[in-house]
Amino acid sequence: MTTVPPAPNHVACLTPPGTAAIATIAVRGADAWAVLRRLFRPHSRSSAELPAEPEVGRIWLGRLGEAVTDEVVLSVKRTGPVPWVEVHCHGGREVVRLFLELFREQGMTVCTWAELEHLTAPSAGQALAAITLAGAPTVRTAAILLDQYHGACDRAVAAALVALRRDDAATSQHWLAELARWTAVGRHLTRPWRVAIVGAVNVGKSTLLNALAGYQRSVVAATPGTTRDLVTVLLAIDGWPVEFTDTAGWRDPAGTRPGALEEQGIGLARGAAGRADLCLWVLDGSAPPAWPDFEAPGVCLVVNKTDLPAGWDWDQAAGAVRVSAQTGTGVSELCQAVARWLVPQAPPPGCAVPFTPELCDRIEQVQRQCQAGRLREAEQILRQLRGHGRVAGAAEPS
Repeated sequence: MTTVPPAPNHVACLTPPGTAAIATIAVRGADAWAVLRRLFRPHSRSSAELPAEPEVGRIWLGRLGEAVTDEVVLSVKRTGPVPWVEVHCHGGREVVRLFLELFREQGMTVCTWAELEHLTAPSAGQALAAITLAGAPTVRTAAILLDQYHGACDRAVAAALVALRRDDAATSQHWLAELARWTAVGRHLTRPWRVAIVGAVNVGKSTLLNALAGYQRSVVAATPGTTRDLVTVLLAIDGWPVEFTDTAGWRDPAGTRPGALEEQGIGLARGAAGRADLCLWVLDGSAPPAWPDFEAPGVCLVVNKTDLPAGWDWDQAAGAVRVSAQTGTGVSELCQAVARWLVPQAPPPGCAVPFTPELCDRIEQVQRQCQAGRLREAEQILRQLRGHGRVAGAAEPS
């Protein structure tokens, strides 16, 4: 008869280190409740100790400790497959350190909250989603990640794996296509899209950045070439994280002195444009236009200074957004256009989305393997995505 080793017990502080009013310590493992029954005494006239079995949703106020005690709130979050109890205590560093050491003396392993997720979550996907969710910069991206935490991506990967095991390539490719459909979004749930504001000198790029930001982020002056370095600002555009970069005026480097600061600024501008997900090429609506001299799929035209008399026929800039960075006219429309350019279609609620750049790469890799007929190789990659970090009792797709 095979003996199953007992599940390990872990404890971690879930709240950031520092001086705070409240800290939360998570205690997870088969012995979590037994340890807390030894260490915790409730403020209750009806009972001097915790009940023999935990009950999800129950909360107790009492004192935790042995020689030194402190008042805490105890809550039961989960009873299986891995018991999960939380201790809410005073948030001082020494109080947290004291309790972590107390649990260590009871045989529990102290770890970080991220390690705790990897060690005790029902699946590797849920652990990764929880860790990624902590870095969500906007409510919109957090909502997508929360769907993945509740298993949307895991279920789609499992369905694709089951289909491959049955040699049902068509069904597997359906699920993979649905996942791959959202990889552009999945790569930017915690990392912002990069939008470079580029154009000739003195077309109002810095003023436009300030108008988007709502404050003076870039220095604005009438002197051409005022901006020499890259100036960035992180904004939420329609709920998506977007980093805008103001750049030096675009001109022929041959007209500048070699090694001069201006030449370096132009080089930085070209580099930012090459790395960007989208380039906003700004045209001065009051002066003869300077058109982009490079080809890229992500270049969109913006006609600025529309509050001044037109210096050319703006209809020549087909599809351009017209704005006045000075007065703010058209800036809202520009934000809407940027959101549409970056995310033409947003995933609906509950949709399965690969939610890290690495996961997006693996899904696209599996899709290529399937399209090439290498189903066993595709199955192996999906098994790796499903198989790491699982805990006892978690179901594997049949």
